[in-house]
Amino acid sequence: MRTLVFLAALTSFAFADTAKTEPGLAVTYTAVGKSDTTTSRLAALYVPKGAPATPFVPAGPFKAVFTGDIDSPLRADVTFFVKARGVVKVSINGAAALDDKKTEKSVQLSKGANRVVVEFTSDGTQDAQLQLDWASKEFPREPVPPTAWTHAAAPEQSKVREGRMLFATRHCTACHDAGNAVPKDGTGMPELLSTAPDLMDAGVRFRQTWVASWLENPRALRHDATMPNLGLTKEQAADIAAYLTTLGKPAMVSPKEFAKIYTDDGVLSGGGLFANLGCVACHTAPNFDGKDDHARTSLKHVTNKFHPFALTEFLKIPSMHNPWTRMPNFRLTDTEAAQLTAFLYRGVTPDTPPLKGDAARGKIAVASCAACHTISGVEKSIAAPTLAVAIKSPAKGCLSAQPGKAPDFSFTPAQREALTAFLATDLVSLKQDTFADFAERQIRHMNCTACHPRDGRQSTFQQLDEEISKLTSDAPKPAEQTEGSTVPPTAIPQLTWLGEKLQPGWMGSFIAGAAPYKPRPWLASRMPGFGAPGVGIANGLAHQHGLPLADTPEPAADKARAEIGEKLISADGGFNCVQCHGVKDQAPTAVFEAPGINLGYATERLRKGYFHRWLLAPLRIDAETKMPKFSEDGITTQLSDILGGKATDQFDAIWQSLRSLK
Repeated sequence: MRTLVFLAALTSFAFADTAKTEPGLAVTYTAVGKSDTTTSRLAALYVPKGAPATPFVPAGPFKAVFTGDIDSPLRADVTFFVKARGVVKVSINGAAALDDKKTEKSVQLSKGANRVVVEFTSDGTQDAQLQLDWASKEFPREPVPPTAWTHAAAPEQSKVREGRMLFATRHCTACHDAGNAVPKDGTGMPELLSTAPDLMDAGVRFRQTWVASWLENPRALRHDATMPNLGLTKEQAADIAAYLTTLGKPAMVSPKEFAKIYTDDGVLSGGGLFANLGCVACHTAPNFDGKDDHARTSLKHVTNKFHPFALTEFLKIPSMHNPWTRMPNFRLTDTEAAQLTAFLYRGVTPDTPPLKGDAARGKIAVASCAACHTISGVEKSIAAPTLAVAIKSPAKGCLSAQPGKAPDFSFTPAQREALTAFLATDLVSLKQDTFADFAERQIRHMNCTACHPRDGRQSTFQQLDEEISKLTSDAPKPAEQTEGSTVPPTAIPQLTWLGEKLQPGWMGSFIAGAAPYKPRPWLASRMPGFGAPGVGIANGLAHQHGLPLADTPEPAADKARAEIGEKLISADGGFNCVQCHGVKDQAPTAVFEAPGINLGYATERLRKGYFHRWLLAPLRIDAETKMPKFSEDGITTQLSDILGGKATDQFDAIWQSLRSLK
């Protein structure tokens, strides 16, 4: 009972905001005399042979030291396990607990903070791997979860990493020649390949008034704009806008035609899509008033930015002009894209007539924009110091608190400090990267937690019940539960265990938007495609959990076991999995609220280790799941006449049965 109280408290304590601690463990990597300290969600790592442990240390032999606290409100008996490819030593509250030879030990955690230190060393001759698990009488073996860990906060840890990301995403090398500091062959930090949107047919897409206003002051229209303020006068901005909007002509739409396409019903249906697809988690609607507590990007100006049909086309293929856009592809139908456009155009006020600009002067002035943007017929023309020269005077130019003639990125003091700290390094980190680091950067950059809960924290989507309910209740109701139907925000899966759960190959295609099917077709929400970063995010999540990019190949399915598994799946003497789950073309027999994922996809999507952990204790992984627990003691099930009632053997039989499906 004491342990149960302890376990419940772990979930509630972990993210209390204090000035002294933050979630996760501190970890310091050391290799060839270089060190890098960062934060890890788990006491785990996977570093392929020949790869660096982090972007900031050389490849080859390395040492990693993880330090974190498990805060227990009561004394609790827990068994720890360690798995490693390398030399490992684990101490708990200062006492040696685990090492290469002693990989399992029962420990009594003290009331209060329990300091755990994991020292891991790799000689670089093989893939390095580390995983720290635990178990108790109340729950089976599992990775020590992210919600269990805290460590002493050290803001300095993240400065160089933040500066490196700013260096890439603000496209510093577009103006400053970096020489050999940046690889020319596309290797190294992937974000260096990102570019600003092309402006090849700007006139087809953008309204002249918006372009001029944007050029004059980007952050007046979007608080998180990465486009710098170039210090243009109104006249200069108007000239450039006049030229850019000559590049192609927008589709002409009469008011009558517009009203026919973007109907009142379309507006309401678009509002439902805006809520159910999760747009509301990243954006406030054009008519949103008041203070937004979630720092979402306002769409107040979106209809002044796009011509109507151009907005519809953008919503269908956001990456058309920018492969690294943060706006994902929801694979909208023509009707859905039109409905969303109708919703965004609701209550639009006419544009203020633009200041008359001179397109000829604008064509000359726009040459400076070509440093970042591809513009038809315009060559880059900018005189900026080389990166090496700029580094010698970090307090000047773009990094100055008063940029003067330099582009003004409106960096905060913390961002300027971060960039300055990064530029003080040898910049070698630009030439290498790790999947684990990349995944963590992109999860923040792409704002994945706007829709998905992670590590015990609610998503933004889960905190918007009032907005979502209003939008979905106003939308026309579909005849059946399909995409577009109202669904509770908690239906969106959590991110916490994805690296352990999904096969990286399948997960990468799913995140990139290339998976051939939707695993949960009954949900109103829809996982969009994030294109370029998808595979790297999937690989990084696997490495964060201490797992390789592919499980060890299994032998052919055991035919005898598979036949037993087929019985276990059935309603005839089995667990009756078919009540909620379809199996290939066979539909579920008696769905409650919503079906489960078709079991025909299971072995293609899931890693075997996670499959077993899920069946043993689903509520340990997802407290809101409808999945029942089939083994109360973690050892046996109620079906004692099959395989001796042993849970792991029965679950393996189910796995063999699913593997045998064609």
